Amino acid sequence: MADTALEREVRAVGEDLLRRAGRARPSLFDPRGLRGRLLRRALDDGALRTALFRFVDVLPALDSDAELARHFRAYLGPHAHRLGGLWGRWLAFGSHPLAAPVVRRAVTRLARQFVVEPTPARLARVVGELARIPAAVTLDAVGEAALSEGECDAYRERYLALLDFLASQGDLPGHPPIHLSIKFSALVPRYDPLDYRGLRRRLFARLEPLVARLRALGGGLTVDMEQYEFKSLTLSLFRDWLEAEGDDRWQAGIALQAYLPDTEADLRELLDWAERRRRRIGVRLVKGAYWDTELALAQQRHWPIPVERDKAVTDARYERLVALLFERAQWVFPAIASHNVRSLAYALASAAQRGLDARAFEIQMLYGMAEPLRDAVAGRGANLRVYLPSGELLPGIAYLIRRLVENTANTSILRQTYGAGVDPRDLLDNPEEHRAPSPEAAPPRAEGPDTAFRNTPLRDFSRAQVRHNFAAALRAVRAQLGRHYPLAIAGVPAAGAGWQEARNPARPGEILGAVAVADLDHARRAVDNARRAFPAWRDTEAPIRIGLCRRAAELMELRRDQLAAWQVLETGKNWREADADVAEAIDFLRYYAGQMEALQDWRPTARFPGETNAFRYEPRGIAVVIPPWNFPLAILAGMTSAALVSGNVAILKPAAPANLVAQGFQAILDQAGFPPGVCQLLPGGGETVGDYLVRHPAVHLIAFTGSRQVGLEILRKAHTPAPGQTHVKQVVCEMGGKNAVIVDQDADLDEAVQEILHSAFGYQGQKCSACSRLIAVGRVHDRLVERLAAALASHDYGPPEDPAYLFGPLISDAARHRARGYLEIGRREGRLVYLGRVPEDGFYCPPAIFTEVEPGHRLAREEIFGPLLAVLRARSFREALDLALASDYALTGGVFSRLPEHLALARDHFRVGNLYLNRRITGARVGIQPFGGVKLSGTGVQAGGPDYLKQFLWTRTVSENTLRHGYVPEAE
Repeated sequence: MADTALEREVRAVGEDLLRRAGRARPSLFDPRGLRGRLLRRALDDGALRTALFRFVDVLPALDSDAELARHFRAYLGPHAHRLGGLWGRWLAFGSHPLAAPVVRRAVTRLARQFVVEPTPARLARVVGELARIPAAVTLDAVGEAALSEGECDAYRERYLALLDFLASQGDLPGHPPIHLSIKFSALVPRYDPLDYRGLRRRLFARLEPLVARLRALGGGLTVDMEQYEFKSLTLSLFRDWLEAEGDDRWQAGIALQAYLPDTEADLRELLDWAERRRRRIGVRLVKGAYWDTELALAQQRHWPIPVERDKAVTDARYERLVALLFERAQWVFPAIASHNVRSLAYALASAAQRGLDARAFEIQMLYGMAEPLRDAVAGRGANLRVYLPSGELLPGIAYLIRRLVENTANTSILRQTYGAGVDPRDLLDNPEEHRAPSPEAAPPRAEGPDTAFRNTPLRDFSRAQVRHNFAAALRAVRAQLGRHYPLAIAGVPAAGAGWQEARNPARPGEILGAVAVADLDHARRAVDNARRAFPAWRDTEAPIRIGLCRRAAELMELRRDQLAAWQVLETGKNWREADADVAEAIDFLRYYAGQMEALQDWRPTARFPGETNAFRYEPRGIAVVIPPWNFPLAILAGMTSAALVSGNVAILKPAAPANLVAQGFQAILDQAGFPPGVCQLLPGGGETVGDYLVRHPAVHLIAFTGSRQVGLEILRKAHTPAPGQTHVKQVVCEMGGKNAVIVDQDADLDEAVQEILHSAFGYQGQKCSACSRLIAVGRVHDRLVERLAAALASHDYGPPEDPAYLFGPLISDAARHRARGYLEIGRREGRLVYLGRVPEDGFYCPPAIFTEVEPGHRLAREEIFGPLLAVLRARSFREALDLALASDYALTGGVFSRLPEHLALARDHFRVGNLYLNRRITGARVGIQPFGGVKLSGTGVQAGGPDYLKQFLWTRTVSENTLRHGYVPEAE
């Protein structure tokens, strides 16, 4: 039950704040200006608000008046006719190039509402105005994302410059008067919990001069909290940092977000730590600024939603956290950061009730937000600090957008207080009395035709237990190294024709195990076994086959970390890449099981009196599965499960560099209960065993993923009937790509550079979906290449068993020699603008970026399968699209653009199997992005989609006349 006396005081303080605030209007919504009137209109028009924010977001990338007018017209033009009157005329005017300077000035003024330019004069003016309130400040450097060491160094220098500025201002209010707010992610280019030790070392080194300056000035610093996946990392780094410093002559604090249900536990742990360390720390308590992002990412990743979805619950938790901070004030300096009048009133009333000195805590508010309420708080004598972002106005636009969203949100204090038709007294209601029960933490399902299937969530490596489990799996796998894996083909000696060693590509001298390999006699026996097994398996009821696939998926999930660990060692995948491959394999088993449920049984076509017509799907027979080594479990499991669940028997001829992964898969099928002979693992040479199986007249189906050269040869051989062959063979064939990503002139380079980095260099470029051609439109070329090269240079290459390394070796010595050969070709054809460094031991090829590449160059035409990127120039978006399509391949492609008409043009004309707009072009998910290409990339069949399973089946129709001497039976 609420404290009645406290509630009365909260309402009294709140009413006083509202009364004081009601005497003024926030400048953002000042009706005397066009800006204010437009934003007021945007409060009540969600479509206009979205269009306005998207236009503001792209504005920094628009250099010319014509470009600005074009984007203005694209985003805001559609609203002119609907709004009519003054608004319509103003929006129509903004679509003309002559209006560009007016529009640019208007947005600049809007940005200045939230961000202050980093010039001494401008900073001094704003800080001086705030000091007269009086309010202290905390300065934050905002701008582009920090994707490279150089960009992180630049952020640190900006923070040092801000400290120098504050030190030059003489007497300033606040305790301490000199204060910064920083994001750890702005100081290191790879802010990743997987590499905690390396991250800790790099971050602390970059913080050292900042701390030295803060200590000399007696200043303070607060670490801002970012996305949820970085929360535990940030808290751990914060504690380690202060322990390493061991000096409390300066104030250090951290922000915590009340919309996270686990924040109370985090706060208690932090306060207990501070008490044990006998060091008073600061805590800035905020509601949280990433709600929409957290919700979207959780749904996309199938992770539990980390944020509270009911505002009243968050508000109630906020008050409990305020009370906890005040209870432990001996070891914490609370900074109550809010624009919610109830939350502020509760803090002020609670502090008074506890007898806290006004200097024992402070209220914090954002610059440009709710100035009347800010002044009301100061008017009551509260200790006030304003969070003041500093940076170039237009590059800092991302910060501006987030502030605009907060200002115009349906629950915004501005909306509620200034013209939303809400009784101000209702704003002071106790949130405990209005909160709804918390919904389940699981995210809602994505909308789509297959509502029964749900992707396996990837591991969340931001969680310490997940990292610990994976490291343990690596140790467990290492304990199994050196084993021998015999053949398990009925009638074939276990030792086969000899033993083939599996080696670690990061340490070629390390032998992981030895696999027995087959020769032609063994392959012949495997085909005979499959012939005998097929009739019984074909006639096995579909629900049994479906159940076995689902059982295999369950077993695979139980062994998930160890299956991924084998890939780290045998195929050189990093932790995340390996885990994603296993998750995809699980998805294939479950997805195709669900698809078979929909395809089983007889299906009527048409009914007539006296006649029935129906068809059903039938398995083809013996399927030969030839998977690649680069997705050693996912593609193997996908092609095999499609064959098995549809009633075919399968012979698996794994890729030699992934023999051990294939052994793990076969063991799971055996344990799941698949009958002997239904699926046989037959390691052997592609030119011998593989060729024999492809040509064999008893084989009905070949499922292949690999190189174009091999794929075309398989198609030729399979479609040439062998002596004794009585059927036409089916070939499901995927053969790679030479994929292009177009970067338009208006692209968000923060986003594009990061996504291209992963698309081009993830798994060292050894993906058929990888970006190998980068097409830059117009003036974006130089800045794009500069930032991409710098971002790539911030990553080291090394053994992927060590999570410090995002990039590792190529799969084999032959692959290394081939890639290095293309390095020399690139030096002759283009201009080498970046060449990385790699270890001497292991199958490494240094990553490289080449510019001045022409469409006819080999570097732009041939699939390389290595960490080499060819950059081409295009004068226009249409020319870029033509360049992207000028390829023998058509597998994946990507576009980074913020012009709707260009995205529409790409959607209609960029004809590749998988087109990705404003995101990386790798990482297709089963059931969501069916995967496969056309031209010389494949036969147009997309794995993980609704039509894939049908390639493993044929249909037969039965038509029956049911008339008997004029008698027409009733329809059943």
